[in-house]
Amino acid sequence: QEEVAYIFDKYHLISAPVVEPGGRLVGQITVDDIVGVIQDESEEDILALAGVSDAGRNAPVIDIIRARLPWLMINTVTAALAASVIHGFEGEIAKLVTLAVLMPIVASLGGNAGTQALAVAVRALASKELSEVNAYRTVFREMAVGLANGAALAAVTGLVVFFLFKDARLSITFGLALMINLFVASLAGVLAPLTLEKMGRDPAVSSSVFVTFATDFTGFFAFLGLAALILL
Repeated sequence: QEEVAYIFDKYHLISAPVVEPGGRLVGQITVDDIVGVIQDESEEDILALAGVSDAGRNAPVIDIIRARLPWLMINTVTAALAASVIHGFEGEIAKLVTLAVLMPIVASLGGNAGTQALAVAVRALASKELSEVNAYRTVFREMAVGLANGAALAAVTGLVVFFLFKDARLSITFGLALMINLFVASLAGVLAPLTLEKMGRDPAVSSSVFVTFATDFTGFFAFLGLAALILL
């Protein structure tokens, strides 16, 4: 159904014949038939981004748990790995408590940027607009977007940090970490679904787990690492 919907969309068809392998006409598909398919596929992609399925609406509770719990378990492991970065820098955090205040902001903004890139990439894969042929162009475009957004946010939030804490070095550290994380977030948002697609996995279902890990790990490590070099 998804392939038929893609063909209708690509060639702007109103109807198409349905033939048997021998060439005998057995019916036709109209654009009215395809509209419902497109809506169903779009809804399925949206639900899959959260690691759930449409069947979960009316499925038994135990089936819903089985469908969602594995990804939550994987997310628990990746979250623990990201948290281990904080543990590794606990001495630096103890010396400058302000780091603990700003650290979640770096990770959160990176997560939002990664989600934006991921949503665009998954939709492009589903509509066949993104493939191995044009993957490099898409990756470089997202890298540029990540750098530009990172620079803009670093400038604005860096000034806010400076006015709040009256520390130029802290402001620079925060801005640099934010730029790095948004760059990695945009990159991960495209590379994660592309890699999973190549491995034969559904990128909509599992990409968000890896993108979240990439942004949390990078955000914590970049901010705390730069703080250790510049501030302490």
